[in-house]
Amino acid sequence: MARLTKSNASADAIRACVATKTRLIQAGKNIKQQVQATEETLSKLHNDLFNEAKHLPNDVHPSVPVGDESKAVLVDTIGSPRTLESNLLMGSQSPLKTHLTLAELHDMVDIDRAGKVSGSRFYYLRNAGAMLEMALVRYAMDICIQRGFTPVLVPDLIRHEVLEACGFSPRSDDPQTYYVSTCVPGKDITNTDNPMTLCLSATAEFPLAGKYAGEVLDHLPINMSGMGRAFRAEGLSGSTNRGLYRVHQFTKVELFTLARPTESMNVFHHFIQIQKEIFQGLEICFRILNMPTEELGAPAYIKYDMEAWMPGRNAWGEISSTSNCTDYQSRRLNIRCFPQSGASNESSNAPDVDTHTATEFVHTINGTACAVPRLMIALLETHQLPDGSIRIPEKLRKYFLGAHVDVLPVGKRIDQLMAQSTSAK
Repeated sequence: MARLTKSNASADAIRACVATKTRLIQAGKNIKQQVQATEETLSKLHNDLFNEAKHLPNDVHPSVPVGDESKAVLVDTIGSPRTLESNLLMGSQSPLKTHLTLAELHDMVDIDRAGKVSGSRFYYLRNAGAMLEMALVRYAMDICIQRGFTPVLVPDLIRHEVLEACGFSPRSDDPQTYYVSTCVPGKDITNTDNPMTLCLSATAEFPLAGKYAGEVLDHLPINMSGMGRAFRAEGLSGSTNRGLYRVHQFTKVELFTLARPTESMNVFHHFIQIQKEIFQGLEICFRILNMPTEELGAPAYIKYDMEAWMPGRNAWGEISSTSNCTDYQSRRLNIRCFPQSGASNESSNAPDVDTHTATEFVHTINGTACAVPRLMIALLETHQLPDGSIRIPEKLRKYFLGAHVDVLPVGKRIDQLMAQSTSAK
């Protein structure tokens, strides 16, 4: 009997142990589920925090004025504005014509028919207008090449993640960005959460910046002059934006450099000198402005704008913008460089090499070398003659209709002008 009692007690103890074990196992499972849920919440919070941090703007250079556009500081003015008064002083009694009037006289631009094909703010360039665009691009590109920049023709379609890494955050309600789809029209497939979503690039800066994403570079600086189409979905209205001044698509040559952090401000000022050379060669009046904080995009540490005097508009109009973005874009694109003292011979993006502790983020600098429509406005309105003819600046002539056309007369076909230029050789 005593043995039976002892055996029953042992069985009860075993059952109690099994129950305890079961409770502990279940408690462990519950804790595991809680840990998993907490980790998921923490991961989401981390991603949300990172996404918010990505939108924080860059620091600003000490020289940048604080405030809105009215606080911009004039750095320099090159040339003298051509006004109605100065026109009269030169002996001309004719009022200054707008670029639209001049373009119509020369059959250069067709905005109405472009509206049938693409909608408002699109245009056809034809005849001398088409030749002038090609001349401006080649003229600007040649100067960039002479200054050590590699010419690059960039893709105009870029991934959403590249656009965002460059400091722009296109969303489905963003009025600045065109999204591209291969789906049937009428179906809303825009998904900006998908990094593979394609956008039309607003500037060659973006594909040039993304070109070296994820790489560790050795040989710096890397200087590129990229030519591409710029697509802007902006839709500001008003008489000052008529014609070619604010359009949805245009050709643009962009200066872009990847530089060491210690050299980026030197590169920034070098860009300004190149742009001055380009615009002075076109014999237009322009000014340079140090833009204030409210006019800086999120990536810009400092930004200089160049504005040309446009006599037909009787106003200044932006033709160029230059920014030092320091490491704002390179951090998001993960573009690094070896310190000069420990440089190797080639760039590397090998995943099995931990180079982060031995590298630093490069700095990126961008600037407009040639935004064709704005330069065309300044050229046509600045160099107009009383009868509507256009004087071609000397340094542009070798790129335009055979080099020997110094004046674009009204009513003469471009084939006649080219034949005239050929016979003059």
